[in-house]
Amino acid sequence: MYADDDGDNFGFGGFGGTFGHQRQGGLRMRQRQFSRYYSAYPVAAYPGNKADANYGGKIFMPASALEELSRLEIVYPMLFKLENDEAATSRRTHCGVLEFTAEEGRVYLPQWMMETLDLSPGSPVKVLNVALLHGSLVKLQPQSIDFLDISDHRAVLENALRKFSAMTVGDIVTIEYNNREYRIAVLETKPSPSAINIVETDLSVDFAAPVGYVEPNVRAPS
Repeated sequence: MYADDDGDNFGFGGFGGTFGHQRQGGLRMRQRQFSRYYSAYPVAAYPGNKADANYGGKIFMPASALEELSRLEIVYPMLFKLENDEAATSRRTHCGVLEFTAEEGRVYLPQWMMETLDLSPGSPVKVLNVALLHGSLVKLQPQSIDFLDISDHRAVLENALRKFSAMTVGDIVTIEYNNREYRIAVLETKPSPSAINIVETDLSVDFAAPVGYVEPNVRAPS
């Protein structure tokens, strides 16, 4: 088995909670390794209108990848580690797959993944299958106080996280709500301190105060 383990509520009103499906627990059965290099392109370059894929954590891979993964008997959900080993400093993230419809030799990534991995269109990216622990907790931090304009934070995040298969500490993902983009940093994951599988798991979501938030002063009554 290849297991990748490189890998608090707001003070102003409270978020967090548990959502998801019944937790399966534990790592998967032993499986053989899939490891390939592809040319990486942003979702914006994908033929057809796939812009919504920018607001999730899944990629487009070629049909040949599915054939090889099937031969290797890779179990579902298929999870992958993406690496840019040409970057000045090591860059990696984790993802699921949305479709096996990309042209041969190419993968298409959400824009936030391209930025995380420091990839330019056409840059090589290494794709490896991984087995991640089912997550029990993820701690997130909105990167702008604009996030506070959303009235039902938990419902918005629950819906947004359905588009992700994994959470990786250090990533800054992008979600969309009411035609606005929000950047969200992944600060902490459990039980793994680096990355977790969030498919069909009871996941508690905690939040740190947004970047730039200042706790209001509360004056004692005179």
